[in-house]
Amino acid sequence: MRMMSLCAGAAISSMQPPRLLLGTLAIAFIAVVGSVIDAAGGGLYMRQLGLNGSLEQAEINADRIEAIEGFQNQLPTSLALKETEDPSGVMNLDEVVEACEAYYLEQRAGLTDDGELAALEATYRETLELLRELESVGLFTALLTSEAMKLGEFVEGVITLQPTSALRAVKDMVFTLPHQAFLDHPFLMILIGLLFGFTVALFGGAIARLDALDTGLGQKATAWVGLEYSWAHVGSYLQALLLPLGLVALLTGLAALVGVPFNITYLDILGSIIYIIAIVVGLISAVLLIGYGVIAPMLLGAVAVERADAGDAIQRGWSVLFKRPLHLGLILVVGLATFGVSLAILDLLVVETLQIAAVSWGGLVQGEAIRGAGTIEFLDFRFQRAPGTATGSANAASGFLNFWETLVVSILIGYIFSWFATMGTRLFLAMRLLIDQQSTSVIWMPGAIPGSTVRVPGEPAPEFAAEDDYKPGNR
Repeated sequence: MRMMSLCAGAAISSMQPPRLLLGTLAIAFIAVVGSVIDAAGGGLYMRQLGLNGSLEQAEINADRIEAIEGFQNQLPTSLALKETEDPSGVMNLDEVVEACEAYYLEQRAGLTDDGELAALEATYRETLELLRELESVGLFTALLTSEAMKLGEFVEGVITLQPTSALRAVKDMVFTLPHQAFLDHPFLMILIGLLFGFTVALFGGAIARLDALDTGLGQKATAWVGLEYSWAHVGSYLQALLLPLGLVALLTGLAALVGVPFNITYLDILGSIIYIIAIVVGLISAVLLIGYGVIAPMLLGAVAVERADAGDAIQRGWSVLFKRPLHLGLILVVGLATFGVSLAILDLLVVETLQIAAVSWGGLVQGEAIRGAGTIEFLDFRFQRAPGTATGSANAASGFLNFWETLVVSILIGYIFSWFATMGTRLFLAMRLLIDQQSTSVIWMPGAIPGSTVRVPGEPAPEFAAEDDYKPGNR
């Protein structure tokens, strides 16, 4: 019960300002670098469908083109021909958006009735929203879109007491979607994996260290202290996170090379006889991937708590998994449940905050810029804001409003990142106490031997006195 309460508390501790700051910075870094990867990779998917909307599928691409042509046909012929650069008169999506804006402005100029203006604006907003869903996006955006939809399913499953739905969503987020993205575009997915790995190592490692100091020693350190530690040990963090995935890639890659000649006519008979090799490789890879998905947070915790190197962190994680799988599973379920409830509450708070801000700011006089504010929906973790219809100075004002709303949303997403790193430390401390009977107060500090609190010669331990909540007596 004490271990479950320790890990459940990660949902609250993750809200501490230094951790939210680091989480928000991590999200900003991922977004910037991810957009560069998308720009280099080009439009590969339809935004509305995420990873299921690959434009390499002829049917999906044909449906997208047909939908764009349908919007073009609704425009006046003269306006359509004016906006397109294609001699055949076929418009692309950007040209359709520009033509719709021009048509909207042309119609609005001739209206004076408030009701008619409101109806026209509502129609234009709906059109823009439908057109936005047809955008072609890169692998990074498509992956995040699909992950966001599954995150919504997870939170909904938690708060509606549907554990099967929630756990299925977790499985899809951790295994199915990354696997699908890798099969679609291996090189781009490797780049995205390195991006997430480095970000988790640097910012997640910093958050994990802050929680180790807080939980173990009662120290409320600043974000900079955590960053200093993670930067000094970023190699250990990164290797611990990526080596298991590299091993799986090596095994499956070797199996792919071995299987090349046995897919040729006549040799395929011999290949079918020794196919057991591929099955064994698949079994080992599946065990490694599933185990990695379970122990990944603890890898952060091992480095943050004990300054363990990559090999030691991985060994400790697998040791815990094999020694106490049921305890580990139970603690993870409790942690995920409290996280889901906390995220739902925070999401509701953010949505209501933005809606109240928009309603109150435009309560007496509602300008054009404010009409698209406060339109983010509850449990829609894609955080789609209603498309703007403002022009002129109102368009610039709408951009500033969008910036502030994006900042609030980024803090909420940063909380998710913060929880993952905080959970890693607490999960490691809980399982270490459960298996090794080692107090949560045993945290490596500068001047101590890695993996312990034993001081090196000439480095006396600093004095402290505090009660240990998890073992009888003083520390």
